Amino acid sequence: MRVVAAIFVAVHGLGHVIWFMSTWAQAALGREGRVELEARRSYFLVQPLEVAGKVLGILSLLVLVGFGAAAWGIGIQAPWWPEVLIGSAVVSLPVVIAMWNPVGTVSARAFLADLVLAAAAFMPWGEKILGAH
Repeated sequence: MRVVAAIFVAVHGLGHVIWFMSTWAQAALGREGRVELEARRSYFLVQPLEVAGKVLGILSLLVLVGFGAAAWGIGIQAPWWPEVLIGSAVVSLPVVIAMWNPVGTVSARAFLADLVLAAAAFMPWGEKILGAH
């Protein structure tokens, strides 16, 4: 079960690459990608192509690394994984809120995943799933 939980944490972290790419990889998006982002301005609380969006892009990259480290820590049962998991989930929340998509349910699932992952580090059921800490 611990391995499955570690994979879930890693995959959740990888999802943050979406915001990073939409804010910092504009050349890779091409003109059409930038036009598409501009057309969907109303979908975002923070605009990806503005300074605040770029700051959140850096945060999302840090969150990606943090969740990856937490997944690794869960896998090897390192004593520091709960702090890294909680920190990553807490920093992830504003990123998820800023890139909230009112049309789909991806944002709601990501928000819920952050809350569950942070709670897992505190709750007794988290110890059963993620391993002793």
